[in-house]
Amino acid sequence: MSDSNSESVRPQLSRAPVWQGVRLPLRMRIFEAARRLGETSVTELAQAVGLNRTALYFHLRHLEKAGLLVSRAGEATPGRRGKRPRYYRVTTQEIVFPVDASAKRDVQRVVELYRPWLAESRLAVLDQRSPGGMPAKRVSVHWESLSDDEISRVRSLCNELEDVMRRARNRSNNARKAPAANMHVAMLVTPIDGHVMPGPEMKIKYS
Repeated sequence: MSDSNSESVRPQLSRAPVWQGVRLPLRMRIFEAARRLGETSVTELAQAVGLNRTALYFHLRHLEKAGLLVSRAGEATPGRRGKRPRYYRVTTQEIVFPVDASAKRDVQRVVELYRPWLAESRLAVLDQRSPGGMPAKRVSVHWESLSDDEISRVRSLCNELEDVMRRARNRSNNARKAPAANMHVAMLVTPIDGHVMPGPEMKIKYS
């Protein structure tokens, strides 16, 4: 496996162990917590992701089978009948999924990979109890016919937003511990074939 500080791991989504390891957002969050914390014990990792140890072990096994985590046994702990705690570390700082755009199964797996994240985005938008969330009028979905100038402007804004996200990620990576997120940002901009009519403007009005 590649050194965690130099290269990216390129797992194949078509492989069953890889798919089982990455298909749940929770498992990707466990991977991210381990990446940020460095080599860490199960207890520390459980506290970081808000799981009990039993549930965490279940997900860690899938991540190990996918090749994204490795573990080792620590020194025997006094008072635990010689049981040795396990320590986990990531095998890479970046995951890259190679996808064959001509392979229907590869494309379907990408769709299935993003579906729970998109569902989570929708739930976050509709949850009025979320502290610090944006008002519903700031959430919009558009199918529009844009001019070349407008397309260039949208691309520029997307690049600016990505730069903001990149700076935030770099700041988090330099933190001494795994930070919690305080804002949900979702963005999807893609060209379509043109057979889709522009959608009506829809606003959510809470009673």
